[in-house]
Amino acid sequence: MNTTTVTKPSELEIRVERVFDAPRDHVFSVWTNPELIPEWWGDGTVVEEMDVRAGGTYRFKTAYGVVEGEFREVDPPERLVQTFQNHLQTLEFEDLGEQTKLTQTMLFATPEERDTTMNYGVEEGAKSGFARIDEVLARLAEVRNG
Repeated sequence: MNTTTVTKPSELEIRVERVFDAPRDHVFSVWTNPELIPEWWGDGTVVEEMDVRAGGTYRFKTAYGVVEGEFREVDPPERLVQTFQNHLQTLEFEDLGEQTKLTQTMLFATPEERDTTMNYGVEEGAKSGFARIDEVLARLAEVRNG
């Protein structure tokens, strides 16, 4: 099992790093394909809108309320920058051959916002969400390999 690492590189940032056992384009697709989002977001998530391009927006209805934001940069399969709740989220997908290293950096306006999000359960949420992503990637690999 791959380890999820959560750090605070500055007073305004949270960084989450994780290696997935799948090629980079597969991992990127899990983050950008509206048909796959509900599988790993869980809890009855419904993708109401998802326009994956710079300036495009997204809106998910979840058991915990609505999550919405705007894509600022879309550079498949390397980089995705989007607004997310109270922060700017940058996702970098590093090609490691049959594996992909994901670096997720959350940038907040204030240290208090960062700490509130950290205390809200970022680490547990990332670990459980990434475990569900592993399941989606394994299923997709089975389908591709027949």
